Amino acid sequence: MDDVDLLLISLKARRPEERRRAVVKVGAMAPTEPRALHALLNALADSDGEVRHHAGEGLRQAGPAAGKVVPLLVKSFGTAERHVRLVAAHALKKIGPAAAKAIPALIEGLADSDAEVRRVAAAALAGTGPAAHKAVPALTRLVADADTDVRWTACHALGAIGPKAVKAVSALAKAADDENSDVRDVARLAIRQVQPKG
Repeated sequence: MDDVDLLLISLKARRPEERRRAVVKVGAMAPTEPRALHALLNALADSDGEVRHHAGEGLRQAGPAAGKVVPLLVKSFGTAERHVRLVAAHALKKIGPAAAKAIPALIEGLADSDAEVRRVAAAALAGTGPAAHKAVPALTRLVADADTDVRWTACHALGAIGPKAVKAVSALAKAADDENSDVRDVARLAIRQVQPKG
């Protein structure tokens, strides 16, 4: 039994403090250890919020290596359990551009009846940057969502996509007059980000 095995056992410890210490160490190994990636994926469903957070951070820090677990996260995002869907989307956001294969599933999430699912799907799309350009029509619709956090995140995601989201300028201009000052600010920033340079 090696050090990795011992840490993986610690991730199943009864005491949250022990699992928290273990998940940070496992996260540091993720870029080069496939077993660590899968352990972090499982830790995303931990009952302790701090463990879940560190698991997501570990996946993000794994960079391109984390792309190996993206199909599993996409499958988790498609599940009916709200908690699992939110955690999977959060992890995809942390992974960033390496999560590009999740874009179709995340676009579907933008139409969910649950505002928080729509928000985390938009946030995860923002993490993938310009690769999420196919999400522009759906994100543009969300700029007028009834939920303030969803509107803010949709504007942010369009800005993260950049010039490939230039068709959203009209919707962003309306959002620049939103009743919420945070939405107004992010919409104005997004307008500058989506307009082609030069």
